[in-house]
Amino acid sequence: MKNDTPLLEVKNLDVRFAVRGGDLTALRGISFSLDKGERLGLVGESGAGKSVAAFSILNLIARPGYIAGGQILFEGRDLAAMGERELRRIRGNRIAMIFQDPMMTLNPVLSIGTQMVEALKAHRRISTKAAREIALSKLRKVQIPSPEKRLDQYPHELSGGMRQRVIIAIALLLDPEIIVADEPTTALDVTIQAEIMALLLDLCEQEHVALMLITHDLGVVSQVTQRMLVMYSGRIIEQGPTREIINDAQHPYTQGLINALPQMGEPGARLFQIPGSMPSLKNVPTGCPFHPRCKFATDQCRQTMPEYVRSGNVDVACYEVSNLIEQEKRMQEAGS
Repeated sequence: MKNDTPLLEVKNLDVRFAVRGGDLTALRGISFSLDKGERLGLVGESGAGKSVAAFSILNLIARPGYIAGGQILFEGRDLAAMGERELRRIRGNRIAMIFQDPMMTLNPVLSIGTQMVEALKAHRRISTKAAREIALSKLRKVQIPSPEKRLDQYPHELSGGMRQRVIIAIALLLDPEIIVADEPTTALDVTIQAEIMALLLDLCEQEHVALMLITHDLGVVSQVTQRMLVMYSGRIIEQGPTREIINDAQHPYTQGLINALPQMGEPGARLFQIPGSMPSLKNVPTGCPFHPRCKFATDQCRQTMPEYVRSGNVDVACYEVSNLIEQEKRMQEAGS
């Protein structure tokens, strides 16, 4: 009998930052789920709240940030309500994270082998010899050449692509159920980016590991993920199957992101650009936060936040989409 309970379920999550003059809301009631072995993408411009969402899952929000409300359910247990000792049993063990910059993640004064062995010993009762064997097997799995040699090298002795492979190997050390990858290819050149993403995809499929990929690159999302969430100003504005959104985006912001891709423009023509920029947390507009940049904005958009409506298999928070759906219903009723 199939278990319908998601591996991870986020419900109405609010994250705020306490500053002088009042709290700033970084995430506003976001909800989504992740099934075992599923690949989910979080997309949006810088400042949309993608990384805050990723850090919130493991309760890694540093002060003055804090989780103000909602639940983060992992196998039915609320991570947001857990103490630090309980969370340590899950972080890196059941849920692993790949950060943006491997040089900021790896300790420059410890060898790769020492760091991998310490990560294993923090969660398992295991000998150094056995831990080194596991570390070696994971380095082979991520296709690092001469893995025995790499164990005794230091981060600065490896290339950027090799360091990111080491980070992926560390994430796989304890056979996690979920990998959260926060812009894992940002610091790499294009060819290495493609290799790393292909590697991540293969590993997730082989190990049946769920992947939560945070990125601004729609091309990567379309190739790697099965479902995607589009974020804007701390809110999920569109979510559903990746192919359905890429092929027929509903929200004007998502349409703008897709139209801004270089391959969408004519050769020699200026690239499309969404007018304006992401609002700061101090100046989030009333109503729909995208309305100052949206050509479809009405007084309703400026005054109240739209609720989600279902279009096909996609949930969208947009009055324009809601009105179009209502018009179609009335036309169908009139025709029948």
